[in-house]
Amino acid sequence: MTNLEKRVAKMEQAAEDVDLKSMTDEELRAYAAKCPSGSSEMYAAVLTLVGRHPSAFPVVHDDPERPWARGQE
Repeated sequence: MTNLEKRVAKMEQAAEDVDLKSMTDEELRAYAAKCPSGSSEMYAAVLTLVGRHPSAFPVVHDDPERPWARGQE
């Protein structure tokens, strides 16, 4: 395989559609690790992983769905 063929194969592999929602947490971590640092693919994988495990802490201090966060139980 020539150098050009290797580069084309690498580009085709990178261009494949990846279904992040169907990946397990470990697969997402591995996928994000092999993506170039700062790439949109890496950020998409990390955000998908983080979105699966939401924080118990409210992001907005006056969240109407969480009155206990404001001390109004």
